[in-house]
Amino acid sequence: MRKGGLLLGLGSVLIFGGAAFLAVYFYNAHESTSAQKNAKEWLNAAEATRPARPALRTPPRAAPLIHRGDVLGELNIPRLHMSVMVFEGDDGRILKIGAGHIPGTALPLSNGNICIAAHRDTFFRPLRGIHPSDVITLRTPSGAERFAVTGTEIVRPSTGKVLAEAPGRDLTLVTCYPFSYFGHAPRRFIVHAKKIG
Repeated sequence: MRKGGLLLGLGSVLIFGGAAFLAVYFYNAHESTSAQKNAKEWLNAAEATRPARPALRTPPRAAPLIHRGDVLGELNIPRLHMSVMVFEGDDGRILKIGAGHIPGTALPLSNGNICIAAHRDTFFRPLRGIHPSDVITLRTPSGAERFAVTGTEIVRPSTGKVLAEAPGRDLTLVTCYPFSYFGHAPRRFIVHAKKIG
């Protein structure tokens, strides 16, 4: 009788634990999908209201203040059928809903190394198939830029040189590696790209 009660209790714990896990998974998936959809709608609306051409002799506008969580744009890699919205920030909350612009690196449509991170098991999973010369588009409310992949590398998480500015390094994508690793991955997979238009 005690053995049967123990098995019944264990079965109940497993069922409720599994149900709780699924509830959290579906909540996170819904939150991520909603954030991506809302960000894309905002970007499309902002792009639609952008003037076709700037008026002549207008003073340059000050760069807008960027806050954590702000939508910066959309990152596309057509050959990989990859599209993800990019938010300001690289903390766990941001990376749960999309890709994150690493603070302190160049902003889109500016000079320097624009660095963007995302999780390897969600938004940046397609990067495992990236090739040199693949084209990456970064679309923002102010316009779009195109980049060509120049190469990839695998580094330790503490290697900060990948975020540094360097000739021909105009966009850097960062995710964990290996892609099939379970848990906190020991390395980082880096994609370097240069601006082509």
